[in-house]
Amino acid sequence: MTFLLEATERKENVKKVRRQGFVPGSIYGPGLDRNIEIQIEEKYVNKFLKNHSIGAKLKVKVNGNEQLCVVKNIQYEHLSNKPIHIEFYASSEDRLVKAKVPIKFKGNENLSKRNLVLNILKDEIELQGILKDLPEFIEVDVSSMSDGSVIAMRDIVLPEGIRLLSKEDEAAASVTIAA
Repeated sequence: MTFLLEATERKENVKKVRRQGFVPGSIYGPGLDRNIEIQIEEKYVNKFLKNHSIGAKLKVKVNGNEQLCVVKNIQYEHLSNKPIHIEFYASSEDRLVKAKVPIKFKGNENLSKRNLVLNILKDEIELQGILKDLPEFIEVDVSSMSDGSVIAMRDIVLPEGIRLLSKEDEAAASVTIAA
């Protein structure tokens, strides 16, 4: 299921928009005739960001048109950590795109039972693929790893049609004995 965010085209400056309870943003890319400056109600942005981050796929509805997008950047206010700007990259479903996708490690509880610790060195992976095939996240099972094991980017199983752009020999995680 693809998340849908409803936005309106923005006419006012960003400070005024934020005071009114909206998060300003922009949509750009080859899927559009022109870049669109938008505003989205802050409560809907926060709901979206609870389970999604940079690299997430979603549809943004502006002026009655739904556009398939990838979250390219999110800016946060330094003290409150509230989102203050969000960028979306719009593309057609059959066009190649590059995106950084979160890595989710599962099976950590099995390591803990064996007095082992998972050291996460990278929590995202850079991929290229057709937008409709791009995963929301990549899941890596670490339950059978042992002391000294390392997961390199090249070891991560990717869906068919998705290409690794991160450095192949870059370590994503390692396992050590708990101190």
